[in-house]
Amino acid sequence: MQAADTLSIVGALRRVTTLEERDSLVQSAADFFVNGRVCTALQQFVEGLKTLNVLDEIQKNPAVFHELFVCSNKRRIENQTICYWRDWLVDIEEGECSPVTLEIILEFASRASTVPPLGFPHRPQIEFLHETNKVFPEANTCLIVLRLPVHSDYESFTKYMKEGVLQAPTFGVA
Repeated sequence: MQAADTLSIVGALRRVTTLEERDSLVQSAADFFVNGRVCTALQQFVEGLKTLNVLDEIQKNPAVFHELFVCSNKRRIENQTICYWRDWLVDIEEGECSPVTLEIILEFASRASTVPPLGFPHRPQIEFLHETNKVFPEANTCLIVLRLPVHSDYESFTKYMKEGVLQAPTFGVA
């Protein structure tokens, strides 16, 4: 009943008494939202790809374009990593990640224990380590670039960040 208005608009409103009917209802609603709502945008996209015969090349060589259209989820992964990074900084600031402190993070990234009075010579940057064998953070202290590893969950991210930052002075790596 709560979804009756929406289902009516998409043409999928019907009485459901069995699991098969429920599955059919869900399929109808999904078809509308996935195919119906984006149909015009997809057609415009296809027309754009026809320009300069790009669509023909994609159809002739689908494997070449697979990574470009299917495997490029780096932006989503990087956004998730930034969320983990911000949450971790809040946890550190609240004292939940002892012995890691914000000062230790600053020193790891820049080799400075405080921000210089005139600021850093280069604007600090964040980059991402997408390689699966790079689980620890890295830093270029000359250019002040902090490279964050990408992990699938917050616990892994914080574990490897903490270990990497705390062990960096021991190994002389920054």
